[in-house]
Amino acid sequence: MGQSTVAELALIWQEVFGEEPDLDRELTELGIQSVKLIEIILRVQERLGVTLSLDSLLVATTLRALADETDRVRETAA
Repeated sequence: MGQSTVAELALIWQEVFGEEPDLDRELTELGIQSVKLIEIILRVQERLGVTLSLDSLLVATTLRALADETDRVRETAA
């Protein structure tokens, strides 16, 4: 997991959820809605150039796991 990926995702997380991110907090604990999932996907694509699927967010349910998935997708696409 790249530190720059974690840092950028933490900023996105804070913007979308309005609170400090916790690397291991489950998205479901935040009462996540599909609109917020789509917002995360769009911001990741815009800022990191990585296109995540909705399934990625359903599987990678924490910020730490999402950073790992983002890096994996980035490496696969390269």
